[in-house]
Amino acid sequence: MPSDSAPKTLPGALEPAELRARVLALAEPADQALEDTLKSHVPYIEQVSRYIIFSGGKRLRPVLYLLASAAAGRQGQARHAAIFEYLHAATLLHDDVIDEAGLRRGRPAARTEYGNDAVILVGDFLFSKSYSLAAELPDHRFVTALTDCTTIMAEGQVLELLFTGDFELDEANYRKVIEAKTAVLIAAACQMGAIAAGAPQATIDAFYAYGAELGMAFQMVDDALDYVGTEHEFGKPVGHDLAEGKITLPFIHAREHCPPDERPRLLELAEAAPTNPEAAAQAKEMVRRAGGVTHTFERAWEHAAAAQEALRPLMGPEPPSAEMETLLAVAPYVVQRRS
Repeated sequence: MPSDSAPKTLPGALEPAELRARVLALAEPADQALEDTLKSHVPYIEQVSRYIIFSGGKRLRPVLYLLASAAAGRQGQARHAAIFEYLHAATLLHDDVIDEAGLRRGRPAARTEYGNDAVILVGDFLFSKSYSLAAELPDHRFVTALTDCTTIMAEGQVLELLFTGDFELDEANYRKVIEAKTAVLIAAACQMGAIAAGAPQATIDAFYAYGAELGMAFQMVDDALDYVGTEHEFGKPVGHDLAEGKITLPFIHAREHCPPDERPRLLELAEAAPTNPEAAAQAKEMVRRAGGVTHTFERAWEHAAAAQEALRPLMGPEPPSAEMETLLAVAPYVVQRRS
């Protein structure tokens, strides 16, 4: 683990083994729900869906849904937790086509096995499947929240496309992209868990804020690990953001804080990175040397602390419930993770 992601002092932390045990206990019913609900009249759709859904992943979003609903007062059904894994899988399928990815979760991306046309259509099927499950709940706010989430996610995809290759991208617009592409789905999982529990609006809003901050931390760590992680531990190629023209916080910070005489060289290397691996490697080294990775981890820790703080209004003088305790512990976990 790089020193940048060394544990900070955040309150409410569980021992790692205990946290893993609690998360796995909730991931099991989420996995079973995926097995039970992943049905199609076209067997090929199930085949492609299974390839991406059961290829790994920690079920973070379904687990957060179940934790939030229980912490808000009433445990949600695992079948509805599957909504968030279907949405996540759909975005991964679409992302891999856009990025022309060759690897996902440590094995060939679905597009390399089934072709772009098939994975795009199966991604659409998974989006529809999530809405079919959401429609089972009588509270109209549940489907409304899902609609708001998927709309923002689509906008985030377009924003990222528009900003690809923009080496002058600033931090404010970078944050808009990751909030829309990543944070909003994690936020919605927590928000919709509280809705399923029949919680009051203030509680629903608190869980949304928790998930939004957690999602920002999660994506920032992804972006930092792209500069320092390995393919083995990350489950997908690393060092590809610059090669794909994606400008993230480590680069933005380095561009703004490197010695003035080095800035033109960094921009030159970044512009050459998509077609020149050596230039990409040199740019990555300059980013690390200028503190881009360290800065990104620091910002991720700030969002993790803000996620915990968002839950404070829901906690009284008595010890937190096991579910609330786990939610507090997830915040530092997403920064310390390695994949």
